[in-house]
Amino acid sequence: MLFGIPSSKKPNLYILGIPWDNSSSFRRGCAEGPRAIREATSEELYNSFNEELVNLTEHWSYKDLGDIKADTFEELVEKVNAIVRKHYNGELFLFLGGDHSITYATFKAIKEASNEDFGLIYFDAHPDMYPEYDGDEYSHACTVRRLIEEGWVKGENVVQIGVRAPTREQVEFAKEHGVKIISASGIYRSPVIQVPFEKAYLSFDMDVLDPAFAPGVGNPEPGGLSTRELVEVIKSLNVEIIAFDIVELNPKYDYKGISAFAAAKIIREVLGKAAKTK
Repeated sequence: MLFGIPSSKKPNLYILGIPWDNSSSFRRGCAEGPRAIREATSEELYNSFNEELVNLTEHWSYKDLGDIKADTFEELVEKVNAIVRKHYNGELFLFLGGDHSITYATFKAIKEASNEDFGLIYFDAHPDMYPEYDGDEYSHACTVRRLIEEGWVKGENVVQIGVRAPTREQVEFAKEHGVKIISASGIYRSPVIQVPFEKAYLSFDMDVLDPAFAPGVGNPEPGGLSTRELVEVIKSLNVEIIAFDIVELNPKYDYKGISAFAAAKIIREVLGKAAKTK
């Protein structure tokens, strides 16, 4: 049971695991992320209140839709789309990855099912705006670029947070399309952010955190956010949350569950924030 939140046949929160890491470019193992996150969100570990004393049990009931299995990325995109279309009627969706390529499938599915206009707040050490990576246009290193170029989100409605491993090519693409990049050093100076849209999909790559706080990730990058800084950013958000995901947790390289517990903390604080805005 997630944070003591009751399950329900008529939920307002759906959980879907996507154990896909075929595009992982360094350390494979993110396919085990959904299992680890579910274990770390056990009610045996946490009460149902977030830091702002929002009692999640008063706002949320959930249904866990299990995990999607797919042999190809095309099949994955189709299956995610079908499941979201079947269940979505304004409920909040939480997607458990998997590598960051899954966000292409989940953002696209929510966009099509909701037919709403919303932005993307993308927490990541990397911009993920390569034109292709190792010959794969749908690699986890290309996710944001694909969503923009295919028209699923406008560049000016993308805000990236915690970036500290950019390339000149990706930064130039961001400037050309109006993507706002807030570096890790920018968050260090001020964790309060403003975004130019009222509704948003939130995507959390666990490597947005410094490896000291999340060692179990696919592509660790020192110099990142602390868990405290990330929680303060979440608290500062002034948007209605349409859906969110947690990706790139790699239990193979985690130590004593540090990264999984950080993921659980993110989820609880996002659910508390969403309860106040949705």
